[in-house]
Amino acid sequence: MSSKFLRRFHSTFGFRMTVSFSLAFIVISAVLFGVAEYLVSSSLQVNDRVAVELKLREYADEYRLGSAASIKQEISVESNSGTLRNFMIRLADAKNQTIALKQPAEAKYDFKKLEQGAMPAAGIWIRLKAIDEDDALDIASTRLPDGKILQVGKGPEDREEILNKFENTFVEVLVAVILLSLVGGFVLSRQALRPVRGLINMLGPIIDTGSVKARVPLRGKGDEFEELGLRFNQALERIDTLVHGMQASMDNIAHDLRTPMTRLRGVAEMALESEPDVETYREALSDCLEESEQVLRMLNMLMDISEVETGSVKLDVGSVDVFVLMNKVCDLYRGVAEEKNISLRLECPQELFIPGDRDRLLQAMANLLDNALKYTPPNGTVDVAVVGRDEEVAVDIRDSGMGIPPADLGKIWDRFFRGDTSRTQRGLGLGLSLVRAVILAHKGTIKVFSDLGKGTHVSILLPAQSLNTGKPLVSRLNISQM
Repeated sequence: MSSKFLRRFHSTFGFRMTVSFSLAFIVISAVLFGVAEYLVSSSLQVNDRVAVELKLREYADEYRLGSAASIKQEISVESNSGTLRNFMIRLADAKNQTIALKQPAEAKYDFKKLEQGAMPAAGIWIRLKAIDEDDALDIASTRLPDGKILQVGKGPEDREEILNKFENTFVEVLVAVILLSLVGGFVLSRQALRPVRGLINMLGPIIDTGSVKARVPLRGKGDEFEELGLRFNQALERIDTLVHGMQASMDNIAHDLRTPMTRLRGVAEMALESEPDVETYREALSDCLEESEQVLRMLNMLMDISEVETGSVKLDVGSVDVFVLMNKVCDLYRGVAEEKNISLRLECPQELFIPGDRDRLLQAMANLLDNALKYTPPNGTVDVAVVGRDEEVAVDIRDSGMGIPPADLGKIWDRFFRGDTSRTQRGLGLGLSLVRAVILAHKGTIKVFSDLGKGTHVSILLPAQSLNTGKPLVSRLNISQM
């Protein structure tokens, strides 16, 4: 159980964030330590050379005032006091042969090498490495007034001792930094990931129950996570709306399919139960075909709406003569208007063209006119007016029908929506959804205005054809970008 928990903990983003935070602290601390160690080491080396030069000047002055014996005596006194523990002092004759030598206490050096080299120029340092060790003496030289050579050097022991203490202190501080960085990284990661955990906790009930009613709690800080939570809540609200719409659509589909399927079944059963008769069977088959045609029409319309909305259908865009189009639509429904004694009037100028798919536009206009006639009582009027406006063509369809309740105006574009006043009329509730999809696919706009009991006004604006070129404004409509 513990190993499983550890594996899961290691794979969390919080753990990776904590480790990254700690590594960043460690790397930064290591870089700072390297820079600090270099600066301290350089400073100590400079101090050592200053101390060597001071000793060299001190003993040179002592020699000028006294003799070699006085230098030896001074060296003896300081050696006994421990002042010269890491210093080398050498006095040589004019031929660079050693007269007196005080060696450093720690490392061993081959001072014979000093006798082999020539006297260096003023300001030039000699570096003498220790035997079997990495230590080295930094030696400064000067020639005395009588030709003798005085050399003073100092080993790195004092520097190394200080640097060792510095490194030990750094290790102790580094351990504390690692612990603090782990704690700080853990706290910061938990704080930073709190909104993410809120999303995770909120998604749990959604996954378990399938309900999208839960929302991300907002803290009001105005940061990126706040915006993420806000967008997530908006997405959930949209999903909730779509889910309810889908549920309502499925209910409507089931309801609208049940009626024709029940009739089809009833007709078939009645034909089977009746006496064998060709005319009876023919009539039953005719009724079955009518009901199956109703089902197919609904399914085809659903597919048309989906294809147009998703952009999977290609519009055959060309130059559409609006006068011819609207006259054909009105001619299709002239008989229906006469049966209901409805006055159907069309006002449309000639030589008016729009770019679009003629068949799709005919389908949309026919659906609108069918609705206007369907919900207009006998002796009513339906007026269709087309006007060219600059680069647009306006199509207005007005009827004197029952009107649409204000509460239903925003829902009429939804699939399968049918208001209470339209339940008495036979229909699928898909016509306006298809109309809107076609108009939007043609980069147009459609609006509906209605007064309950007085009538409805549908206003459509479509882009007109360019009058200068005689060609459509667009050659192909990209529905997927609508």
